[in-house]
Amino acid sequence: MKSTSKDAVLVFSESLVPTVRKALCDPLEEVREAAAKTFEQLHATIGHQALDDILPTLLKQLDDEEMAEYALDGLKQVMAVKSRSVLPYLVPKLTAPPVSTRVLAFLSAVAGDALTRHLGVILPALLSSLKEKLGTEEEAQELCSCQTVILSVEDEVGQRIIIEDLLEATRGADPGLRQAAVTILNAYFARTRLDYSSHTRTLLSGLIRLLNDSNPEVLSQSWDTINSITKKLDASSQLALIDDLHRDIRSITADVKGQHLPGFCLPKKGVSCILPVLREGVLSGSPEQKEEAAKALGGVIKLTSAEALRPSVIHITGPLIRILGDRSGSAGVHPHQG
Repeated sequence: MKSTSKDAVLVFSESLVPTVRKALCDPLEEVREAAAKTFEQLHATIGHQALDDILPTLLKQLDDEEMAEYALDGLKQVMAVKSRSVLPYLVPKLTAPPVSTRVLAFLSAVAGDALTRHLGVILPALLSSLKEKLGTEEEAQELCSCQTVILSVEDEVGQRIIIEDLLEATRGADPGLRQAAVTILNAYFARTRLDYSSHTRTLLSGLIRLLNDSNPEVLSQSWDTINSITKKLDASSQLALIDDLHRDIRSITADVKGQHLPGFCLPKKGVSCILPVLREGVLSGSPEQKEEAAKALGGVIKLTSAEALRPSVIHITGPLIRILGDRSGSAGVHPHQG
């Protein structure tokens, strides 16, 4: 094909297309790979027609149990050589209901940064598909596919879109979509290896607000996501968050109007998702940070039931003793530097 003129390829395309179509689903991997390279040459010659003539057949064969594995790999091989042309063709078809999250997950592995420009269509499709499967036996597999898709996006622009769009979905009125969004966020932060430090403040602020959600599953997923984020923070990153965390605590305190915060009263979870940050602030922050952290800690204690606080008492009393020690020390002439 490489050494054949464009006119000759056009003449042969009618007989070439069925051959490539068949070879892309061949049981032999090397045949599928060779077919993908031929597809690339064909696309270079006849353009969009190559997509129209070949890809719908591959998509149809995904529903055929005997052919699905080969057809899926055929699509993957085509994506590997021509993702920028193939993705705009496939994404609308795979994201139309019923959403093919399994296929999206499989193809995302070879899509690379070409996937980022389609996230505006892909993310809402993942959310609606996961929402439909929540509470069913298919939920775990669906979530696994969603996780694979978003973890395959490795550029900064894509990461920002994922975080911002999913956080936006957690603010919506639809409880199922809120749960789907925070469930995908939790799956993302449990596994991502990318640096997301520039988004930490926005994330914690949005997730702490969700600790007042009426859906118990949203509470649990939000708590776990906060925990995933805070446990990876180093000391300086923890200290940098004190002011914002105090502001978030004040804001949520106003929202609950004297009640406890449901997300701080979850059995076996309590306040340990944010306690390390405040503890670091009290024990090693600047005088201003110590004061902010102490006030935030006081706010957290008010928001939490005695039962939920009990497992964390030992971690809270140390910082509180330090605060009292600092205050009594500062009243003396020369406080002992310990």
